[in-house]
Amino acid sequence: MTLMTGKGRKAGWALIAGLVLVAGCSGDIAGELSRNVQVRDRVMGAIVADSTLAGDMAGRLLGSDQQRRHVIETILADDRSAQYVIYRIGRNPEALHLVLQAATSDSAGRAYVMSMLDRLQNLKNSAKKK
Repeated sequence: MTLMTGKGRKAGWALIAGLVLVAGCSGDIAGELSRNVQVRDRVMGAIVADSTLAGDMAGRLLGSDQQRRHVIETILADDRSAQYVIYRIGRNPEALHLVLQAATSDSAGRAYVMSMLDRLQNLKNSAKKK
C-alpha cells in the first residue's frame, strides 16, 4: 500500500468537496425553488424563454386531473386568457360540439341553449325585415 503525495491528497479532497457540492445542489430542487425567489425566477424565465421547454412544462402541468384543474381555473380567472380560450373553442367545430354537448346535458341547459337559439333566430329575422 502506498501513501498519496501532498498533491494527490489535495486532489482527493478537492474531488470529495466537489462531489459534496454537486450533491447538495442537486438535492432538493423543489425546496430550493420554494425558498429562493431568485432561483425560481431564473428557472421560470428559462422555461418561458424556450418554447420547447414551455411546451414540455405545459404537458406536465396538464398531466394529472388535479394539476389540470388548477391550470384551467388559473386560465379562466384571467380575462384575456379566458377570452382567447373561448375564441379558440368557437373556431374549432369539435370543441364547440363538446361545449354544446356539455351545455345540453341536462334539461336546464337544454332550455337555456334553446332560448339562445330562439333569440338568435329572432335577431336574424328582424335583420332581414330591415
